[in-house]
Parts: sequence; C-alpha cells; structure tokens
Amino acid sequence: MSKGKKRALIVVIVILLILLTIGICYFLFTKKDNKNLEYDDNATTGIMPGVDVDERRKELQTLLDRSMIAFSINTSPVFLNGTAEGNLLIENPGNNAKLIKVSIVIDKTEEEIYASKYLKPGTYIENVKLDKVLEKGTYDATAYFLAYDEETSEYIGQTGAQITLTVQN
Repeated sequence: MSKGKKRALIVVIVILLILLTIGICYFLFTKKDNKNLEYDDNATTGIMPGVDVDERRKELQTLLDRSMIAFSINTSPVFLNGTAEGNLLIENPGNNAKLIKVSIVIDKTEEEIYASKYLKPGTYIENVKLDKVLEKGTYDATAYFLAYDEETSEYIGQTGAQITLTVQN
C-alpha cells in the first residue's frame, strides 16, 4: 500500500473515531435517566370510576378563579395638577369573583397617595382625586390590588402593577 493511501485510510479512521465519540457523548449526556423511578404496578391509567368529569372541571375552575386576581388599570394616568382628578381607570372585572381594594404607592418614597374602598366585581372607577397632593412631574408608582372573599370579606392576597403617574402643572 502506498503512503498516500495509508494516510487517507488513517484520516478516514480518525474521522470515524471522532464521529463515534461524538455520537456516544451525545447519547450519554442527552439520555434521560428514569432508572431510579419506581412506578406503582397497581396504578391504572384514566379517570376513577364514578367521578363526574364536568363536576371535577368546575371544582378545578373554582380553585383557579379563587387563586387569580383579575384587574384593569391605566398604567400611565394623567392629572392636570396635584389636586385635579386623573384617569386612573381602575376596574374589577365581573369574572373576578372577589372584592378588591386598590392602594397606589410612590416607589421612591413608599408613600401611599391613593386608597380605594372595596370594589365589587363588575365595577370600575374612571377618574380619581389623589389622597396626597403631588407636585408637577412624573412619578413611578405601584398599584397594589388587595383581594377579599366576596361573601366573608376575608383577605385572600394581593398583586401589583407598575404605573407612571404624570402631574402636568
């Protein structure tokens, strides 16, 4: 065999070894290891006999509805001056199924500048006057939505939304 053919054969063998090594590494590192899981041999796939699927869905939807807080707010309300009403557009949607109260806090100072009373589901407040007079400027704030059970008034939880208030004069 000539030297050229030997070199070509060695290059082909080296390339095949590299490809084989890459293939083995890929297999070893991407394979999911389910060997440690022990499944119960007595388990049956499906829904238990006697369970009403529609009733189960309703129960799960009720749990989901209770854990979520729906709301709407203008994220960039404008106030003509520090004592004027602004277009806050706070809404407690009808599908929320809980009471909400809204508290707006200036991020920089942590000062509460507005607090609503309870809002029933399906109600909204279009314009509000702030509880604190603000000077002309732009303010980064957080609107906190506190949720309460509609029947018992028990506190459920809260969520928040970043807003930017603008006082024009």
